Amino acid sequence: MYFRALMLGGCVALSGCQSTEVIEQTQVAQAQQANNVSQLQSIKMTLPSSAIVDITEQSQRFKYQHIDSPVAVFELPANRGEFAISITSLIEQTAFVPRAVIIDKNNQEIERIEKADFAYQKPRLSKGNRLVAEREFFPPVGLDSVYLVVYTDKADLAGSTDVIHPARLDAEARGNYFPEAQDLSIPNANTGTIEVSLDSVSLFSIGSSTNQTAAPQAATIGAATAVKAVESVQPDTQVYYHNAIREAVESNNIPKALSLLDEAKALGVEGAQEVFVQAVNSK
Repeated sequence: MYFRALMLGGCVALSGCQSTEVIEQTQVAQAQQANNVSQLQSIKMTLPSSAIVDITEQSQRFKYQHIDSPVAVFELPANRGEFAISITSLIEQTAFVPRAVIIDKNNQEIERIEKADFAYQKPRLSKGNRLVAEREFFPPVGLDSVYLVVYTDKADLAGSTDVIHPARLDAEARGNYFPEAQDLSIPNANTGTIEVSLDSVSLFSIGSSTNQTAAPQAATIGAATAVKAVESVQPDTQVYYHNAIREAVESNNIPKALSLLDEAKALGVEGAQEVFVQAVNSK
């Protein structure tokens, strides 16, 4: 079996440059369908990096729980803390309607990304029609790597995906209104091109979609002090962050807990990471 991957690895952070490596993988002696992730070929990702995989009729297939589909598989680092995942399915003559699951080497499911998590995005600059999902992922403690499996559902193959009509896209770019150009229906298929990108999670992006009134004191402290150096941390501040992190984890508000954790680290609060890990492990 065969698939092509385009890897983009980051260079030195200060230079901002990237190197490009094209990987060809050919699978010879393996059954047409695997039921364990260890039987699948995977692309080992670093942080940050991007990879593009072609899913073809000859691609490896995975049968796992309700999955029975050609797949693209990516090995993600699990010992680097939280990071952001972006999954893109490029729409061309057909559309690969993606779903994804993150599992460990023992085939245990960790997290699932559903069809509804993928949003349609219009062509922009060099990017065409595409379905995109973005997720902040915090790997479980004690794992070195996990596997991201991108697949499609058989139920979607009989349907289609609507994309903007090129004439209407052009009219919108010119600031005009062109209601006569209806969306185009692109038939769904079990082949396509998948791009996965990993990147670090910035301090102010974590928990940005959560209720900003949930912790006004934390938000105020973070906005006022994260941008300047703090020589010492008052005991009350340390107690506040430790308690707030525990309470957020206990209430299953992990995005809030991670936001508090990053604020605490930026302020130099000692023991915040240990408090977060202990709180997660105790659940």
